[in-house]
Amino acid sequence: MRVRVPASSANLGPGFDSFAVALPLLAEFELRPARAWSVEADGEGVPAGDDNLFVVGARGVAKAARASLAPQHVVQRSAIPIARGLGSSAAAIVGGAVAANALLGEPLDRRTLLRVASEVEGHADNVAAALYGALTVALPEQGGPVATRIAFPRTWRVCVFIPGTTLETEKARGILPAQVSRDDAVYNLAHAAALVAAVLRSDGALLALAMTDRLHQDARTSLVPALAEIIAAARGAGAFGAALSGAGPSVLAIAPARLAPRVVSAMEETAQNHGVGGRGRVLRVRAAGAQVSGR
Repeated sequence: MRVRVPASSANLGPGFDSFAVALPLLAEFELRPARAWSVEADGEGVPAGDDNLFVVGARGVAKAARASLAPQHVVQRSAIPIARGLGSSAAAIVGGAVAANALLGEPLDRRTLLRVASEVEGHADNVAAALYGALTVALPEQGGPVATRIAFPRTWRVCVFIPGTTLETEKARGILPAQVSRDDAVYNLAHAAALVAAVLRSDGALLALAMTDRLHQDARTSLVPALAEIIAAARGAGAFGAALSGAGPSVLAIAPARLAPRVVSAMEETAQNHGVGGRGRVLRVRAAGAQVSGR
């Protein structure tokens, strides 16, 4: 069996812990039956046993399905940079969840898979995009999160600057305030709604207004060198908007396809001028979420 899961970029500015887009950087997992769970990974520091997030996600599905899951040997290859705010952990969790569900004969629907994956990850934004593809909006509900999938405009591109340094999600979440003001909550609510409307209407001018935040990004600026300058450079080069990608340190911009190369160059140059190493990529939003083949 082979499983392919996309990277993802969450928040997009105002959609904290809710919005995410799937990206065409893939994590691939090949499975074969084994006497015990084991993971053979191509990256350094990836757990090889029961604490690997693929295995944790798989076992979470087996538990939810009240079924016994035969152990597997997993070969993991991933093009998703780790600890860069691009959903590497979500991809592993979702990969394990969909693989286990397939091995067990598909006992769980996608909403249940989303719930299981979100419980492992701790929030639903990245796992929703990894599971569904495209742009997703994840809603917290008492019975577990619900996600809706929205097609992304074909003439828009995602420009990502990926720094050479890492930032652990726990550190980036730990710096956030426990409470926010009502003014800031209303600001984000309005801008998040406008962002969805902008995507549905392919309205770049509205996206330029919508893609700002008051809940999390300012607090994380101290952890991401030159964040404000890279965002300003992206906008100045023609991007509709730009924001921290997930918890960071990657920075995401959305731009018209014809201007995307210029936007990436501006992000790279600005980062370099501020002593930040890294590289930029122009990407399409990936329409497909996690896929299973070879059953």
